Amino acid sequence: MKHFFLILVLVFAVKPIHSQKLETKFTNSFSLDADIFVGIDEFENLYFIKDNTFFKRSVQGTVNYTNLSLGKITSVDINNPFKIVLFYQDYNSAIVLDNKLNELTDKIDFTRNTLFNNVQLVSHSSENNLWLFADDNKLHLYNFQNNAEKIQTQPITFYQSDFIPKSLKSTYKNAWVLGNTGVIQINEYGNFISFFKNEDIDFISPYLKGFIYLKYSSFFFTENNNTVQVLIEFDHSLADIYINNSSINIFDGSKVYRYQIL
Repeated sequence: MKHFFLILVLVFAVKPIHSQKLETKFTNSFSLDADIFVGIDEFENLYFIKDNTFFKRSVQGTVNYTNLSLGKITSVDINNPFKIVLFYQDYNSAIVLDNKLNELTDKIDFTRNTLFNNVQLVSHSSENNLWLFADDNKLHLYNFQNNAEKIQTQPITFYQSDFIPKSLKSTYKNAWVLGNTGVIQINEYGNFISFFKNEDIDFISPYLKGFIYLKYSSFFFTENNNTVQVLIEFDHSLADIYINNSSINIFDGSKVYRYQIL
């Protein structure tokens, strides 16, 4: 992610809910020597990437995982800390790890197993399912245990003709695709739910029944077509963000700053 500076401004295009705002409170910060800050899970385990090695740091110690045969790590999904998904786009493959970073699966070769030659985005769904956005311009719900596709959507451009996906986030129930013109929401059955039209969004993360997003260096929360600003005091450069059910975690390239969502 490109570096940004957070400025507490309210974008004119955002419609507030009765002037309410989502408040946060700074809790702590700590130094981190990492190339990429992945996140902090619900058990307070810390995940990051350094020199293309994936690390997990907990009270029990630090473990790591490296797979040089698959090239550079493209993305990591830690939403289920017992089934962590590492995606390697250069080799069109993924690996699923357990909570000790042992391999739960062999290499998931999307070219061989799904016949998709260019999977671009991967996100964990439920159980043994992954949401994939592939070169056919569709979302696919793929079961990596059975090597079987369960669901595929219409082409993304069926919902918005000029939509270009750039990131994918999901929960057990829904998937959100961030694109150049906004965010498309799909439910667990592959049905279109809504389109949130809003250009220049840099980041999204599911939160409650909606999602938090970053735009023009400020955070906002939207749910059911209502949007409020997220008030957060942060004046450092911004490299990576991870949001869970209770906190916003921001990495500036050398330190992680943690904020409790009130």
